[in-house]
Amino acid sequence: MRSIGRGGEAVIHLAEIDLAGGVEPVVVKVLDSRQTITAEEFRRISQKWNEQAELLRFVHRPGVVGVREHFEGAPIHRPGESADVTGRSLVLVMNHVDGLDLRDWRAERDLSLPADRREIMRTLEQLADVLDWLHSGKATPSGRQVIHGDLSPGNVMVDAHGQATLVDFGLSKLTADHQTAEIWFTPGYAAPEVFDGKRTPGTDRYAFGAIAYFLLSGQSPPAVPGLLADAIAALPQIAVLDGERRARIAALCSADPEQRPLSLTAWVQDVREAVVSVPRDVRDVRDAPPMPSTPPPAPAPPPRKRRLGPVMGAVAGVLVLATLAVIGVQLLGDKDGDDSKQAGGDRPAAQPSDSGSGSASPGSDEVSLTTLAPAAKSEYAWFDVGKGTLNNQRYDTALVSAGPYKICDGSAAYDLGGGWKTLSMVAGVDDSSTYPTARMKVTVDGSSVWAGELRIMSPKPLSLDVANGRRLEISYEDPGNKCGLGPLTLGAPTLRK
Repeated sequence: MRSIGRGGEAVIHLAEIDLAGGVEPVVVKVLDSRQTITAEEFRRISQKWNEQAELLRFVHRPGVVGVREHFEGAPIHRPGESADVTGRSLVLVMNHVDGLDLRDWRAERDLSLPADRREIMRTLEQLADVLDWLHSGKATPSGRQVIHGDLSPGNVMVDAHGQATLVDFGLSKLTADHQTAEIWFTPGYAAPEVFDGKRTPGTDRYAFGAIAYFLLSGQSPPAVPGLLADAIAALPQIAVLDGERRARIAALCSADPEQRPLSLTAWVQDVREAVVSVPRDVRDVRDAPPMPSTPPPAPAPPPRKRRLGPVMGAVAGVLVLATLAVIGVQLLGDKDGDDSKQAGGDRPAAQPSDSGSGSASPGSDEVSLTTLAPAAKSEYAWFDVGKGTLNNQRYDTALVSAGPYKICDGSAAYDLGGGWKTLSMVAGVDDSSTYPTARMKVTVDGSSVWAGELRIMSPKPLSLDVANGRRLEISYEDPGNKCGLGPLTLGAPTLRK
């Protein structure tokens, strides 16, 4: 029907297909060999084009444009002029998405309006969900990851119903070895590794962060990749957050792919509260503490000891007993009997499930493991009571790995006091982690009741036999030994009779 745009060295047309007595609109993308590429490059790109187009025909879900057909044929020509054309063209036929591209769609939104802020975050949530799905391998029967490779506002369409759809799955990412770099990526949305011809799920995540910056600011992201993380941290909605949270959000656009969070859905949840919950006009970024462009390195820990020796173990035991005795005296001397007072400032001094010895009292049918203070924990990493997210499921009651240094491994032990039969929980690597796996082991009175590997976005529901055990120990380690294990979350850990 007519030309509607250009992407890279391809021309995009709106066309119609005669179907069942009517016509249906489609989009046709054409790469013409008469353009700047050589015959050898055309053959190489043709092979990749065909392979990727066949792969995309397996992908069926809202949020991803459907691929109808691909073929090699004559260049586009007027009727009756086929004898005069030379060369060959690659043709990709896709479903037509009737709507606005993200750039035009954003121009109609006002971030000062709560309804428009919610719309923007809803669009980011849709894109995050579909990208996580494509990267997970669930989109193809073989479990193969699907990468967009050239994510930008021009490659996202939003229809009248608010459905965001990724389009232009085709040429750009398939030609990373083609050396016309200024054509094959969109400035401001390309991760640093794209300049070396690398396209991975991490490059899509970086580009997603650039899209988020565009939607939240209305401005194009910095063309220099190293500046984007700082630009996101300086957004009015983000700048008022505490330094740790700003750094976590800005990490999505880190120059180092290993530092980028693996779950875009969890990242959007982190941002949503800042953007939607508090009106923009009541924020004053002048009161926000500055965030350094490069986070300071963590202090180097002294040599780690994985296990306490017999003498140190005895000393530690004496200290624990002495501390518990002091707490007991304080509780007995409390004339008001106020159960809400804090013991050591960490947790309620008296819980229905806690006994004076720090072990779980089997006075009720079930109790959360989070109500027990660890009887022992490793020197540099352990579990703290906190909140976590596993495969987009939020757990407000959880044990979360913690410690003052980059985590290599950790453990915590709990005195159960006997009388319990099962420990149930959902265990996994938190969605916010930049590392995909962890190994965990659970022992009761020195005997293993569960050991295995945990993977991000694939939490394991566990029901473990603790059979009147008195000592529970949970340990974990980074299988890559990079000392960079992300949060390990034990969601809703519950002891039952």
